[in-house]
Formats: sequence, C-alpha cells, structure tokens
Amino acid sequence: MRKLNLQNLRDVVIGATFLGSGGGGSPENGLKLVEEIGKVTSEITLVSPDEISDNEYVAMVAGMGSPVALKEKGFGPEAVYAFEGLQKLYGWLGVEFKYIMPGETGGFNTITPIYVAAIKKLTVVDADGTGGRAVPDLETTLYYLYGIPTSPFVLADRNGNMVMGWTKDPLDAPMCENVARHVVVSFGMLAGLGTWVATGHQIKTYLEPNVIARSEMVGKILREAKEAGKEPAAELVKALNGYELIKGRIEKIETKTVAGFDFGRTIVKGTGAFEGKELYIDFKNENMIAWRGGEPVAMVPDLICLLSANGEPLTNADTKQGMEISVIALPASERWRKHPKAFEVWRPILEKMGYTGTYRRVEELVK
Repeated sequence: MRKLNLQNLRDVVIGATFLGSGGGGSPENGLKLVEEIGKVTSEITLVSPDEISDNEYVAMVAGMGSPVALKEKGFGPEAVYAFEGLQKLYGWLGVEFKYIMPGETGGFNTITPIYVAAIKKLTVVDADGTGGRAVPDLETTLYYLYGIPTSPFVLADRNGNMVMGWTKDPLDAPMCENVARHVVVSFGMLAGLGTWVATGHQIKTYLEPNVIARSEMVGKILREAKEAGKEPAAELVKALNGYELIKGRIEKIETKTVAGFDFGRTIVKGTGAFEGKELYIDFKNENMIAWRGGEPVAMVPDLICLLSANGEPLTNADTKQGMEISVIALPASERWRKHPKAFEVWRPILEKMGYTGTYRRVEELVK
C-alpha cells in the first residue's frame, strides 16, 4: 500500500498519456480531474493486486466515446454516475465496493477511476484489463480474452441519465460494444462506463499489474528529463526498452469520427537522422499499425506512442499538422503475447487498414 499525492497523480496522467498509444483520453482532461481530486483530498490510497483477497470484488469505471468530444466537453460527473449505477446493480447481490481500478491505461482513463475513488472514498487497485495501454473496443481487452464478463454494464451521461444493459451471454463483449456505442452517440459522443467487475483472483491471474506505477515512472522520467535539459525521447527509449521509429514533422492528418470513434492516418516525414524517411500511422482512436515503405514496422498489441519535440505525450486528438514529434514503439505485455488468440481481437481492425498477415513483434519488424 502507498499514498499518491497530487504530484504523483500528475506524473501518472502524463505517463499514461504516452502509454495510451494515441488514445485513452487527452492529458488536459486528466489533469483537470487531478485538480478536482485536490479539492476533495490530498492523497489517494493505492494497493497492488496481491494486497486484496481473492474473493474481493473490484469495480471498473472509465470514459467512453470520441477523444475529440472528450477534449471539447470535459468530463467528471459521468464517471461518478456510472459507478453509482454499478453499485446499484451489485448492491442487489450484497456487494459493497471498497476498491476500484482503471479499465485501460491513458491520460484520461487511468485517472478517471482515481477521481471516483476520491469522491467515493475508495481504494485504487494498481492493475488494468488492457495490458497497460489504451484500446478502442470492449473486445480488444484482456478481460475479453480471459473470460471476464462484460455484462452487466452501465452507461451514464453528465446529467445522471443511465442505461443498464445485459446480454444473453455475459462474455459477449462485441454485443455490449455495439449497444454501448449507440448509447454513447445518443449521450453526445461521451459517457461514463461501468463494467468488468472482477475478483481479486481474476485480477491477479489474468490482468495487468503495476500499470499506475509504470505510468507514474514514465511521467517522472519525462518531467525530470525536461528539467535536466535531456532528450525526453531518448530517456524513454532507454528506460522502457523501446524503439524510436521516426523523429520528424507531421506532414498530414486524415481524420473522421464515426460511431464514437476517431479514425485516421498520421503521416510523419523524417528530419535529422531520419531525413528522407516517412512513416504512416493508421489509428482507430489508438494507433493500430505503423508503416514504412509499404511494410509494417509496428502493430497492435505492441504500443505505438507519440511524443512532441519538447517531451509532451500526445493523443491523436492532440496532434496537428506541422508538429515535430517522435514515434516510439514498445513491446506489448506478456499477458497479451502469451494468449494464443490475442491477435484475433485486433485482426478485424487491421484488415480494414490493409494488413492481412499474422502478428509480428516490434522487435522483429525493426531489425
């Protein structure tokens, strides 16, 4: 157990933005939630999965919708209402939530349950269900791969309107995703989501530990690199065993929002040591695949992360034409890599982006 102060939480937001791989929400919204947390408490209690009992139930709350809508509208009450809805559902079974955890890693969605913890006086569990990255769909998760039910689920808007849903098959994440996206659209492209109530045993066995601590570490590395006048991208590559795919200028961004998702392509032209090289990144909220010369150089579930020239992590809602950036790829967690069907949840997305092959690790592609 440890206590996170407000500076720790700011570092978490910045680090989680980088690890979010272009998604997971804007750090602007995450930092605003840290300000709101500061109005309620000066510290948050964080525990590792090993510190909770196997039969303890842990709630999960996140934001769902378009990153552009999130940046434009802000967020907060939606998450609290979603948690209250989840508590109503499980209260019928006699469950009283003491713990909450993030569903994914991102500058917004890592801090969202921490904000709820501050409001509701809960303890935060240091784990997530996406392997320490952000994801676009409910089925592109470790929860889905390892058989943790998505149903029942709760969606809430900022006015307290709620939709509670059940699927015939509790593991039918694609159906939950389909229903949820329609609700998100009707809620103005943004909603609080409560689902994936997991036991301590499930978290320890199937989900990703230490994601908040890792985010905090990355945020601290970036902060201290800037303070010391060091190269932020180089410091991260060294600390995380990553690969700098390109350093250059954003030449063009093609984006459209469809059914609550931001789709597009970012084109980066190399500068300096990367002069004459070009990188294409296709994204569906998060960066899915990076191409050089018509061949992939990184793909999901590996992370494709964006960093501005001055060391600020970027989501695809924050990038602009003309920006100087570094693109850094990181290996996916072993929770992803060891599951025999892990790539199947990503295949439908990548096929729409022109990739029909098998999963190839970034370590192999960058050789």
